[in-house]
Amino acid sequence: AYLNRGLLVIMAAGASGAFSRFLRFVDSRAAAQQDLETTGRDGSGTLGPLLLLGRDKDLLERLGQVAVDTAEASLTEVLSWTKAGWWSSQTAAVVFPVGNEADTSPQAAAERVSGVIAAVQGDATASVVYVRHSGEPREAWAVATSSHEFEALAGPTELVDLDFRRLVQALRCKPDACMGPGTYFVSLTFPDIAMAVSSGEEWTPPEWAVDRKGPLHSGLEVRADLLQSQDTAFVLAQLALVRRHSEGLPIIYTVRSREQGGAFPDVESEAWKLMMVGLRFGVEYVDVEACWTREGRNAFYSLVKKTHRGTRIIASYHAVQRPVSAISDSDLCAIFRECARAPPDAPVDIVKVVGKAETAQCSIRINQAAITVQSAMPSSVEAIIAICTGDAGRLSRALNVMLGPTPVAHPSQPGKAAPGQLSAVEIEQVRRTLGLPSNPFALSTPDGAGAGIRRRFSGTVFTRTAEEQAMDEE
Repeated sequence: AYLNRGLLVIMAAGASGAFSRFLRFVDSRAAAQQDLETTGRDGSGTLGPLLLLGRDKDLLERLGQVAVDTAEASLTEVLSWTKAGWWSSQTAAVVFPVGNEADTSPQAAAERVSGVIAAVQGDATASVVYVRHSGEPREAWAVATSSHEFEALAGPTELVDLDFRRLVQALRCKPDACMGPGTYFVSLTFPDIAMAVSSGEEWTPPEWAVDRKGPLHSGLEVRADLLQSQDTAFVLAQLALVRRHSEGLPIIYTVRSREQGGAFPDVESEAWKLMMVGLRFGVEYVDVEACWTREGRNAFYSLVKKTHRGTRIIASYHAVQRPVSAISDSDLCAIFRECARAPPDAPVDIVKVVGKAETAQCSIRINQAAITVQSAMPSSVEAIIAICTGDAGRLSRALNVMLGPTPVAHPSQPGKAAPGQLSAVEIEQVRRTLGLPSNPFALSTPDGAGAGIRRRFSGTVFTRTAEEQAMDEE
């Protein structure tokens, strides 16, 4: 009963209210669509307070200060929920510890939290973050009462703070420069990321994050459908590990359905629910399959742009059930245009189309289709991914370097995310074999036209300069 009371309050409050409306939309699309459209954009132009909920008061207060110190987060002070009038501040990080002696039961905690959240009711961009230490059990009342979760992994304080800052940036800040031509993101294929990372005093960054023997990577794709479990707690824990070991690289969150060449069942409602886990975590990119209904996509796009200012959208379609040779040029171009379709206030950032190659000509055709539609794409579309699967599709991956970010494999992984996928090193080898520059964007400056930005982490995130890369190549 106490969970029901908490849920009834949170459904109308802040980001959690938007999340609840979307889940109702998923479960009963026709009945909830009007509600989503009429109430889902309330407050979308205004950021409200950030509520931090958990049992460790000291941790909450420290992370509250991290949020205030985050540039462009529009937060000015850390307040306790007990401070009179705190709810009138739209620029506060509000700390709500629930571990004092008064909380003799989960019911008491849930009722207190519900009362506090009711104070920000109607503010569509107030977010409630459930904060817990790694190893602590996820408490049902806190999960139900929050819109986001943050797991403070073991390690130095500065790393915990950096992890939390990334969540704040995803929720409240303008997104970083979009991955563009000449950039690569690694598609992770580990069923459990824990098997691939080191710990303790001998910790070293994993090669798939920073491969100092090859081109730098610009992002890490977490394929939720390839994990050994799609349980929410497990997926959140996996994302936390990737973020900690990412060397500052953004996370691309993907749920690839079977029809689209992945492993997740072709059930739209279940796919949206797993996609919501990525939003609950606060990823920097979400891959949304264009095979789902326009109604569902538009609702999800609006949710992302309203509740996650720092998250970008990749709209994808994987036409892998038949070869590109069986698709006409006009139909191929139509796939790109369909991926770009989105509400005016919730635009797509990257369009991704994947075909199946029988011959090298398939690779050329999908590349030409991308070039044909490029000038007609909405202004919001900053990059295009146009590649083919299979050995005959390797050429498309080399050609895609000029269009946008390219998904790549890495030899340290147990397998590839798609047939014919190449590593960044292999892609640049193919280009050299064809007599093309290995990567025309490799020595570009970040503000150059169409420049691809690559990052390395060393305490703080910074952009790799042309001089540094030239030294590595020597």
